[in-house]
Amino acid sequence: MPTLRLSLSGLCTFVFDPPLEEAGAAPRKLTVLLQRLTRARPLSNRVNLQPEVLDQHFPLLEFNLRDLQESTRKADFHCFPDAAGRMTRGVCLLNGEDLTILADGVKTEGRPLSFSRDEPANLDHPSPRELESLFWMAGLEDARPGAVLDRRLVETAPGSNQPILARIGVTQGRLKTRELTDLPFKVAAGLNRRIATAFELEVHFEKTVEIEMVASRNGRNTRSRLVLAPAGGGDLEAGIANMEIDRFIGMDPASGPRVEADFEVYSDLLANPPGRGEPRPFLRQAGPGISSGQGMSGCAPVWGRPGPAAG
Repeated sequence: MPTLRLSLSGLCTFVFDPPLEEAGAAPRKLTVLLQRLTRARPLSNRVNLQPEVLDQHFPLLEFNLRDLQESTRKADFHCFPDAAGRMTRGVCLLNGEDLTILADGVKTEGRPLSFSRDEPANLDHPSPRELESLFWMAGLEDARPGAVLDRRLVETAPGSNQPILARIGVTQGRLKTRELTDLPFKVAAGLNRRIATAFELEVHFEKTVEIEMVASRNGRNTRSRLVLAPAGGGDLEAGIANMEIDRFIGMDPASGPRVEADFEVYSDLLANPPGRGEPRPFLRQAGPGISSGQGMSGCAPVWGRPGPAAG
């Protein structure tokens, strides 16, 4: 049976229901929030007396154009030409979209998500299986003990004028860590290890994968579907990210430094955010090497749990 391998990366927040630390069994649902970071902004951390700057981040869904079937959702632009100049990837800009992943067009519920949270026996030499554990996912509570998400941001449909630009609902499949930082990072006092920068969701299907999108823009809702099927047989590969747009326009993302303080943007999602003058958490390289502000950002995703319902 073919498998959808969907990468999830960038500045996004994973919300499990029930929360990871409360679940006796695997959570029934995962919601991934991609917050609005489409304008560059200064961050609180300073390097050489100057604030680090967060570049623009855009929530994007990319896929292989050869896998595209007849769909009501079209790509907003194409990128990555092959040797003959033909574009190979399609990209959808997620601007107010609520996404649902449908294997063969059907939403599957009642089947718990599958993943491991096992801690590696040796952090310096994890096995290939241990590298897939969600142990490597940073948590908001690692950065700010007692931190909880503003529940309204989790429950309110995303919109082009909302703090959350896109939301992905996942009720099936296997989630695993896909990429880690090369070196350990630390945030606050309790975390000092390598951090996951990308995850992969595996969903089995028979013929097609449909990604349903409900877009809320200017007070109007529109519904569309992106339909994918492996053109040459085998598995499907796609990705959703909230990242800088460099690589999509042909710029090398490794051509210059990236900030490490971008982790602080998650403070904006908290029900109990830091007050004025209070420090905002950010990742810092823990081992020897280049200092903060000169390394390459991993745009590490985090997991968080929502606070109590209002009233």
